[in-house]
Formats: sequence, C-alpha cells, structure tokens
Amino acid sequence: MRIGFFGDSLTEGRPGVSFLEELRPLLPEQELLNYGRRGDTVHSLCRRIDRVQTETALDVAVLWIGTNDLLAKAFPGHAFLKRWMSQPATRDLSEFQLFYRQTIERLLTSARHVLAVSPLLIGEDLSNPWNRELRAWSEAMQSTVKPMRAVGFLDLRSLAAERLATGKSSDYVPQRVTSIGVDTLFVRTPRAVDRVSSRRGLRLTLDGLHLNSAGAQMIAEAFRRAITEVTSN
Repeated sequence: MRIGFFGDSLTEGRPGVSFLEELRPLLPEQELLNYGRRGDTVHSLCRRIDRVQTETALDVAVLWIGTNDLLAKAFPGHAFLKRWMSQPATRDLSEFQLFYRQTIERLLTSARHVLAVSPLLIGEDLSNPWNRELRAWSEAMQSTVKPMRAVGFLDLRSLAAERLATGKSSDYVPQRVTSIGVDTLFVRTPRAVDRVSSRRGLRLTLDGLHLNSAGAQMIAEAFRRAITEVTSN
C-alpha cells in the first residue's frame, strides 16, 4: 500500500526530528512516500501536486499544510520570504479554503483516500494570538472537508493542546526567518534538536513549529492510528 505525505518542512523533516522516520517502523508493511517541501504554502503545494501525481498512484494521500500561510500573516519577514521563494501565502482564510479544497480535489484524482491534517502549533504558548487564530483555521479546514467523500480529518492541534495543557512551556517563536535557517544548518541530529529544545523551554518542538523527539513520536503515533483506521475501512 502506497501512502504519500504532502506538506511543508514538518513533512520533509527539516529542521527538527522527522515524524516519518518515527512512523516507518510503526507501519512496516506500507510504502511511505515523502513529498514534503520546506516553505510550502497551500498555494505553492497546490501548484506542484500535478507533477508529483504523475509518479505513482496512491492508496492514501496525507495533506498537512497551513502553518506557513499563518506565519506569513503573522510576521512580515516570513511573508517576504514566501514571495521571494515563489511560495505565495494566501491573503486570508477564505482564499486559503479555496486553495485547500482545490488541493484535496487534485489529490483525489490519483489517491483513493485523503487524510487532511490540521496545522499543529505556532509556539507552545496556547494563549498566544497565533494559536488562537490557528484554532479558527483548523475548524474551517475541518468544515471544508466534512462533506467531501473519501476524505478524513486528523486534528493534531487539539492533540498538541491536550499534551501542553498541563505543565509550562516557554513562549519561544521564531519570528525571524534567520532563526529557522540557523537551526536547519546547525541543529541536525535528534540529540542536538532535543538539547536546543530543552534550552528554549519547549516540550514538543524545537522552535515552536518543528518537532523534537517527543513531538515526532506523538505525531507518528497519531498518524499510525489514523492511517490504520482509513485503510481498514
């Protein structure tokens, strides 16, 4: 069974710890294909879907996108980088939903099932304004896919919020894009990721966005459950 994962740096697995490498031993009989690309927005991913789909038909396509659209909306530096990299961010939630629906429809032309996934976090402080907006976007994404046949939804945001509800995390968020670039270049192993994550006072992420070992394991187990349910049905 072929399962393709479409998304941004969280799917590609850099910076931070790759959830896909944690997931492979949990689904040893499945072929897991990584189609993540750093920096992707829903617009830029939608544009490259057709090129990817010519490679192979899929039993399940996992779509995990949206964080970069929100980052560009929140921080001018991220918005400038998106334009420079030809990965334009959507202007608002309405435009995001339009491209999101188009992306799912394109995936369904070559995949039997699509598993749509909510964005995770923008910082581990759940009360910050970006996470409040992320919650609204997640709910809108879920309502978008609800009437679509052969499409399921995995709410990772609520899972992360549940894990972070007790205890204390720092309010660290990489507002400058150079911070992510430095981590990508120099924080390359799971041990190094976890060391930097701990120094920043974070529990699931390296930088409020990308995963540390605990976050990658949590996400891998959530995907294992969701994919097992989809494929068994």
